[in-house]
Amino acid sequence: MKKYFLAIFIFFNVNIISEVKIEDCASIESDAKRLACYDYLVTGMSKSIDEIDVTTSGDSEERISSSAEKNSNFGLSRRQINESRNSNSRNALNASIEAISKTFGGKTRFKLSNNQLWETQSVVSSKLGSFKEKSDIRIEEASMGGFWMINKSSKVRIKVKRIS
Repeated sequence: MKKYFLAIFIFFNVNIISEVKIEDCASIESDAKRLACYDYLVTGMSKSIDEIDVTTSGDSEERISSSAEKNSNFGLSRRQINESRNSNSRNALNASIEAISKTFGGKTRFKLSNNQLWETQSVVSSKLGSFKEKSDIRIEEASMGGFWMINKSSKVRIKVKRIS
């Protein structure tokens, strides 16, 4: 009976001691040292302070720049984040309008200088007035799919899809 009591007493004391260590680890302000403390609690193996400092000193500048980037990209979709990273490589086409025609359904078709044929997605006659023959346009990929045709002079944009 005394052995069982002693075993239970030791078991509870070990748990109390480990909880104190967890609380001690939680009070450490340095991320790397706190992580090393938790690693020691779980595995029983510890890293020396030199090893911890070597791994953290090289990454500190990268962490600062990545945290600033995370703050500036907060709330953006993954696609928008990728676009902001690759803003120079944005999918766009520069051309001029060669011919404009109307379809039976009331949509407008544009033949561009590179022999591509684009059609409006919706019938918005108020915006179509700025798209005339010989006007310079830019076609960009939209954020939710599809494409925008943008008049370079007036910055008016309409939703289009490529026909041929």
